[in-house]
Amino acid sequence: MTGSLWHRGPEGSGKATTGVSDREWYGPAPVPPPSPISPSSQSPSTSATATLRRLHRELQAVELADAEKARARLADVRSELPTSGLSPELRARLDAALAEVIAMPRPRVTSSLADAYEDASLSIGAALPRLRPVNVSRSLVHVAVGAAAIVLLRLGDERTILWTATCALGSVWLLEGARRVSVRWRARVDTALAATAHSFERHAVTSGTWYATSLAVLAWTLDAPAAAAAVAILAAADPSASYFGRRFGRHRLGPQRSVEGSLAFVVAGTLAAIGAFALFGVVPWGVALAMAIAGALGELSSVGRLDDNLTIPLAAGLAAGLLG
Repeated sequence: MTGSLWHRGPEGSGKATTGVSDREWYGPAPVPPPSPISPSSQSPSTSATATLRRLHRELQAVELADAEKARARLADVRSELPTSGLSPELRARLDAALAEVIAMPRPRVTSSLADAYEDASLSIGAALPRLRPVNVSRSLVHVAVGAAAIVLLRLGDERTILWTATCALGSVWLLEGARRVSVRWRARVDTALAATAHSFERHAVTSGTWYATSLAVLAWTLDAPAAAAAVAILAAADPSASYFGRRFGRHRLGPQRSVEGSLAFVVAGTLAAIGAFALFGVVPWGVALAMAIAGALGELSSVGRLDDNLTIPLAAGLAAGLLG
């Protein structure tokens, strides 16, 4: 959900293939190291971690950078793979995926590259930042589920709403449990979610599970208008922040967040919350804005292992609860 700029990387890692050194590209380092450390002098795990971190750094900026420069930087990372210490299979997968991205008229993160990156990071046991490639199907499902929840909150009675939310909650966590005790069920669930899930969700609780969990919590803790507004913020503001952050995000707020993306979140979230409130005959502009800001803060806090499908609606719902 983020756009970012190229930023300073490790000194001495520039390659002759790009014609641009790291010092020229990233700017001078505050304290230059006494001598560069070549990948061959590092342990396999250290070398692999350095290569994957650099790959993540370059991919975070790939959609904002000039296409030719992006291709050159990715080709530079690709040239490091033979000495990265990764297994031959993982090197081959990363090499093929990078070749595919480099050949694109406009390079972008692909699902095959995200899969290879995730498996490589798991193989060396490093807690590396995650990749989130553009996924239109995921965004459409995200919005559709939110819209369905808002319709239920508007038309359903309290008993129906609570039963539906509770049954959905039980169902998704039952499937999560099945994924962990049965290889067959893991394969079935992962196959069913393949079109919309991120690569790292194969090894973690899925975003859909966190989405259903947050909807259940909102149903049990908030009145229908406030719950609908929180769902609307999640459904509309989250994809908006992702789009604007990737396209225009040039001022970073963290590893995977940008000022531009967060501003887009607040604007889209406020409008979505106002629309949801209007369905119930009320238009509390101040509450809608506060919920959107809280949701944006929830998104900022979700970098790492926290899922924004949980943090965004709960933060927005907390703001609604505090404001009455």
